[in-house]
Amino acid sequence: ASETPPETRTHIPIPHGEVIDMVEDVMRGQRWEIKEKSFGLAQGKLDGILYPMARMFGVMTIAREDVITGGEHEVAVGIRNAHDKRMTAGMVAGMVVMVCENLDFYGDFGARHKHSVNIRRELPSRLWQVASQISQRHSDHQEVINSYKSRELSETESHDLVVRCADRGVFPWEYGKKVLDEYRKPRHEAFEERTVWSFNNATTEILKARNTRELPKSMERFHILASEVCQN
Repeated sequence: ASETPPETRTHIPIPHGEVIDMVEDVMRGQRWEIKEKSFGLAQGKLDGILYPMARMFGVMTIAREDVITGGEHEVAVGIRNAHDKRMTAGMVAGMVVMVCENLDFYGDFGARHKHSVNIRRELPSRLWQVASQISQRHSDHQEVINSYKSRELSETESHDLVVRCADRGVFPWEYGKKVLDEYRKPRHEAFEERTVWSFNNATTEILKARNTRELPKSMERFHILASEVCQN
């Protein structure tokens, strides 16, 4: 168990386990089966005191009988919480690509709440609202993937996409060569076609080793850029 700092009048840090329990209760209430879950912890400072496990990010893969994934991927939710005022508590929905276990998030779709006095009252209802939309958002994500698979990239376009990704804050400049190398020689045969989908997975393959907590925002930026490429 991680140590939770004491509450103040304006800052109400809540235990990581309590946030996880909120998410699990909501998922089960919406008839989602929780298949697997993994969590990571990082240190942070609050009022000059170092807490070794101040920040938490977790991933749960979930399934429901009426949500068809086709075997290529699974539905997932990312969970986060922090004691050091660096992150709100919340959840974001995404998916895991089965062939490579890459985690991907589509759009700014999630629930979050500051660690204020009403967090315990309001966060569960926000989580419930997001969970009720996961099925439709997953369907939207699948349509986007299909458009990525059908959009071929020339070598010049792939070079340009690396530059634009770095420029838009999808990843730092120093990651550009890593993503391009992964795209050119993918470690998984499923991504050998020269498409936006293969570039998508090259990006998540490299970024998953960077910092999973940053992935939702990075991929939100990526999908905005990729949709522009597909429309061009």
